[in-house]
Amino acid sequence: MQQQTFQGAWGALGAALRGVIAALGISLGTAPVCHAQAVDRVALFTEWVSDADSPPGRRADYVDPIVFAARGPMYTVLDVGTFARGLEVGGTWRDRRRASYTPFVRRRQGGAVDDTAFEFATAQPLRRVVGTAALRLQWPDHPEDANVLFIPSVGAEMYTSDYSFAAFRAILDPRPGAGVAFMLSHRFARRDAFFETMLLPRTDGVLNWSVRGRWRWFHAGYTRDQDFDYSRIDRSVWVFGLQLDLHQDDLGS
Repeated sequence: MQQQTFQGAWGALGAALRGVIAALGISLGTAPVCHAQAVDRVALFTEWVSDADSPPGRRADYVDPIVFAARGPMYTVLDVGTFARGLEVGGTWRDRRRASYTPFVRRRQGGAVDDTAFEFATAQPLRRVVGTAALRLQWPDHPEDANVLFIPSVGAEMYTSDYSFAAFRAILDPRPGAGVAFMLSHRFARRDAFFETMLLPRTDGVLNWSVRGRWRWFHAGYTRDQDFDYSRIDRSVWVFGLQLDLHQDDLGS
């Protein structure tokens, strides 16, 4: 019965992925219907995940291959690994003021994390900074506290050069006693490369952090993430990957 449920879920996930691929116009060996670029950006990443506090009976090491594709304002992310297996679909739209609006929906199932999430985020240009705000709704399959987690956040970003910027965000952790997390990051960047550091202290004493970078097509990074994504999983992640930008405006992202 569990196998049938799993196969049915992945059948639905596969159908959703085929729909996203069709919407993005990704070529699967068929003749193109127009001369427009099929995708603007594609990437292949692999994450090596270690669960530092894995209890007896639960695996401690995972490998997650991840495929990313974007066309126009839309993007999709498919994780086919053993930790955060699932599909995410979202996009970013801008108005005349260059304000952005970014929704996404994500379903993870079959790995170490099973949940559904929806988020809507916006970035509004102000005089010298960009104000940001977001609200995420997250439904864990096996909740330990609330059935639905409400996760609001507010912050600001400020460019320090043409491609480099600093960011701050305050995130309300919905779990009892967890408090507020403060994300502090800076990306040092040029058109085809960047190096980014991030600190994420929380008012209950937890400190998460990450470093990552890109040079032309190559990506690499490391993350120390206690209580990953509002769970009880304490993970360390090494990530390596390749990204190909087919549209010049995507360079530096």
